[in-house]
Amino acid sequence: MSEEDIKYEVRGRTTIITLNLPKSLNALNNEQYVRLGKLVEEADAEEDTVMTLIQSTGRYFSAGANFADKAFTEADMSELFTHEFWFGRLVGRNVWLTDIFLNHKKILAAAVNGPVIGLSTGLLSLCDLIYVKDEKDFFLSAPFATLGLVAEGASSSTLFLRLGWSLSSEALLLGKRISGQDLTRVGFINRSFDGQFKTTEEFNEYIYNMLNDQFENLHEDSIFKNKQLLKANRAQLVQSANSSEIVQLLGKWLEGVPQAKFAELNQRSQRKNKM
Repeated sequence: MSEEDIKYEVRGRTTIITLNLPKSLNALNNEQYVRLGKLVEEADAEEDTVMTLIQSTGRYFSAGANFADKAFTEADMSELFTHEFWFGRLVGRNVWLTDIFLNHKKILAAAVNGPVIGLSTGLLSLCDLIYVKDEKDFFLSAPFATLGLVAEGASSSTLFLRLGWSLSSEALLLGKRISGQDLTRVGFINRSFDGQFKTTEEFNEYIYNMLNDQFENLHEDSIFKNKQLLKANRAQLVQSANSSEIVQLLGKWLEGVPQAKFAELNQRSQRKNKM
């Protein structure tokens, strides 16, 4: 893994974290999800910042877990059905990563250049502010049932809180993609900028400047205290979901259905690349 895969920069009063794996549609393997968590944790400790901005390069914000992760595809088959393997690669990581996003003290904003899938859906849903480059090109997908899994990243609570019962049921029970139009309608998206930017780089720069202008004259301690008050109203539900999800996720991986689904997806991808 290269540090260029996920970049970290402090500019003025903002920390910028950039997912920079456009060839894989910003799908992340285990090590990259851990690096993302570490960087969000580092951003939280920056002394002179008010905001952490997460952005991406390419066409997708994040396609979720990378099913071509070599640590998974090349693992001994006997390991893939053990508690020990998933304790190290799933249980601790998901609980910690979700908690890092939930308890971030700074403004946590996302400049979303394209679709978001899987675990990354749960993490995006924990952001305070979500700005989308093009509503028509954006969708949210939580295909856990398709993969023989259950919700991750506390998405069983955050999707319900942010989308309502009907849309979150379609997303989680039926694996339905939720369109940018529907996400705008229910208030998941703060604002979309349809057709205003030719490139993701232009969009990312605009969001950075726009948000910095908005908090320039605000009282910093008031921002942080209001964040604490907002967070307190959802924390118990998110933490409960995080705990319940991880127990059921572990059970699904021990059953072995996701392994077969991911192997099938990897084979399809390899055949497509050979064509």
